[in-house]
Amino acid sequence: MRLLRATLFSIILAGAPVTTGSTADGNGAWPVRPVRIIVPIGTGSAPDAVARLVGDGLRQRWGQPVVIENRAGADASVGTGAFANANDDHTLLYGFASALTVNPLIQEKVPFDPARDFVSISPVANTVIAVAVHRDLPVYSLADLARVAQDMPGKILWGSGPSLPRFIFAAFLKRRKLEMLYVPYRDVAAPPIDLAEGRIQVLITSLQATIGPVQSGKARVIAITNTRRAATLPDVPIASEAGHPEMSIDGLAGFFGWRGMPTKLRDRISADIAEVLRDPEIRARIEASGQLVLGGTPEEFAAAIEQQRARIAEIAALIDLKDVK
Repeated sequence: MRLLRATLFSIILAGAPVTTGSTADGNGAWPVRPVRIIVPIGTGSAPDAVARLVGDGLRQRWGQPVVIENRAGADASVGTGAFANANDDHTLLYGFASALTVNPLIQEKVPFDPARDFVSISPVANTVIAVAVHRDLPVYSLADLARVAQDMPGKILWGSGPSLPRFIFAAFLKRRKLEMLYVPYRDVAAPPIDLAEGRIQVLITSLQATIGPVQSGKARVIAITNTRRAATLPDVPIASEAGHPEMSIDGLAGFFGWRGMPTKLRDRISADIAEVLRDPEIRARIEASGQLVLGGTPEEFAAAIEQQRARIAEIAALIDLKDVK
């Protein structure tokens, strides 16, 4: 009987996941099998490129395959929810702070709990959000834009990228009591084309999306919304420098771990990401894609997310996030 019990116990242990003990306190070997990184946006995007760059660096450090899985849809809620419900200690999320701070306010239901399902590991990149104008609009600063909009109420058409860019520009218009007509888009590729052709006069979206019209000389960037200047646009001011703090916000993205991730493992992964981001070539490639390199501790990432949450609350007090016009 004792022999039978011992045999059954051995069978149970053999069938148990090999990572259970290793992630219980963060002291054991990790990873012990391939790591999946869910990215809640499509392939070819700037955030996807960053996830792949950092993922490759982590693969070299960990000695295990790192697989990128793109799960786009619903302003990143689809992929963010897929991660939250994966319940897998070898799956990470390279996601956006806005999915946690904005989506619960504008979507009827999100497939995750923003306060419970995520462990902040490290901020990685900050998408540069640019304010671009058509070349024929006599505007070279945000002050110029406010003046021209005041002189031409309802005559200037504007478009935006989804979520943050749309909200901060609408807040700018509301606070300054300016009237501009918002043009909604379903296809994210269409606004830059319309800006280049003059069908809209103002576009606020990622710097990557404005590169085409700007490089062709059909548009120019007059400001960025981020909290520090972009190395690729050293002469372009940030919104707060230009006297418009209501337009100040960062396109914050980084790595998240699963609910219940051991603190020691979280810190270990964060340190590995920091080492990858010290590589000059990786930093240069991230900046060339229209993003700012961040890096930082889990605590710094969590604090930055909370700052964005507070900023969104200020914007929500000015405009209806569900009905931006």
